[in-house]
Amino acid sequence: MRIIKTIVVLGLLTAFISCTGDGSSNANGSKGEATQQGVDNNTGTETYYLIPSPEELFRFIHDGNLKFSQSILNPVNNLNNYIGTRAKELNFGIYSADLAYVASFNKYQQSIDYLGVVRTLSDEIGIASIFDKNLVGRIENITEDKDSLLKVTNDTYLSIVSHLEDVQREESLAQIVTGGWVESIYVVVNLMDSYKANPKIISLLASQKGIVANLIMYLKQRQKDSNIQSTLTDLQPIAKFYESLKTKKQDNAKNEKNGTKTEKIIVGGSQEVVMDEKQFEVLKNEITKLRNKITKK
Repeated sequence: MRIIKTIVVLGLLTAFISCTGDGSSNANGSKGEATQQGVDNNTGTETYYLIPSPEELFRFIHDGNLKFSQSILNPVNNLNNYIGTRAKELNFGIYSADLAYVASFNKYQQSIDYLGVVRTLSDEIGIASIFDKNLVGRIENITEDKDSLLKVTNDTYLSIVSHLEDVQREESLAQIVTGGWVESIYVVVNLMDSYKANPKIISLLASQKGIVANLIMYLKQRQKDSNIQSTLTDLQPIAKFYESLKTKKQDNAKNEKNGTKTEKIIVGGSQEVVMDEKQFEVLKNEITKLRNKITKK
């Protein structure tokens, strides 16, 4: 897997795959993943961040037993409402997440529709070249098969990120990344029936604390751009929310059952980010407000 110099996009699965509890990650991507390489200007140290693909993100949604809901997605007919580069790039990220979501549920016609929107927006923001003859041919020959849908959408996503890195359009990439992350969290929190319905999902939502810090850092490195500055301002309530979440230490615990020792393994390091029911409702409210602001007509 190629190393891609960007920040987390569709980042919900980072903790689930390989990150520590505080949001740091290892330096190696695996199949379907990409990583970001950043350089600390003060120390010259390189840092890598995992970028889970849409396929990985929505595999998690299935693992969490969350159901499909068309109503939570950004309608394809909103496309013509977005004027200006910032709106188009943010909603490109929104629609890319929606595409991965419908494909993961094997929604054939919806996948074709959202892929069409992504392709149209790619032309409007100047990255239509990613849809080369090979990719277009694959799109046109998609079968009503879940694996085919996910493979094409995943490869399209990776091509987009890779292309933006190659042509050094980091500001555009930052906006797309932000839109994708916002939609991912929005979809998940609005699919949950209640706070208590799935503790695993709550844990993964809480673990986004490190992801948000990385995203804010990445945007701040480009805040001379007025569009990036506007996005940073919009993200502040989310950033402050995640900053407020506390961590608690997790110890490997041993217990005995029927005379046999068993060990509880804490995946992801020794720190766990904690989110209570009230905080979950705050997150749901704030992410919904931000997402609706991005997608408004």
